[in-house]
Amino acid sequence: MRQASAAKITLYGVEALDERRAMISSLAQAGRNLAPAEVRQLRRALFEDEGVSRDEAQALFDLDRVQDAPCAEWTEFFVECLTDHAVWQCRPTGIVSDGDAEWLVREADRCRPVTGVALLANVLAEAHRAPPWLVAAVRARVQMPEIQAELAREA
Repeated sequence: MRQASAAKITLYGVEALDERRAMISSLAQAGRNLAPAEVRQLRRALFEDEGVSRDEAQALFDLDRVQDAPCAEWTEFFVECLTDHAVWQCRPTGIVSDGDAEWLVREADRCRPVTGVALLANVLAEAHRAPPWLVAAVRARVQMPEIQAELAREA
């Protein structure tokens, strides 16, 4: 007998919880930049109720890695969504634990440099408390020549 997957009621009907991760993974497997309209659809799907799970957050990191020339909507969504997950959805809220900070730094370091730094800086800006080493790690990344060069290009 096949076990039914967990489900939730959403604005779009009843969805299996793993369908959202599968949707993000399929976008990553396509290996292309998302259009602004696709980012808006993804935003609606993920923010309609409780936000994202750790598995979905991991899938968003994977999706970011295939974005070689992302639209501005993607970067804004990515930073906002993962900050929300790390700061406000993980318990206790507003506090970034050492384990969560280690995971964020490890994954952010595998993203495009400016996106990774933007995420880490935004997490620090929103968190009530974070490990002191995370502040030092973000400062060190901001000073990296490739980050400074990319920031100068975007200015």
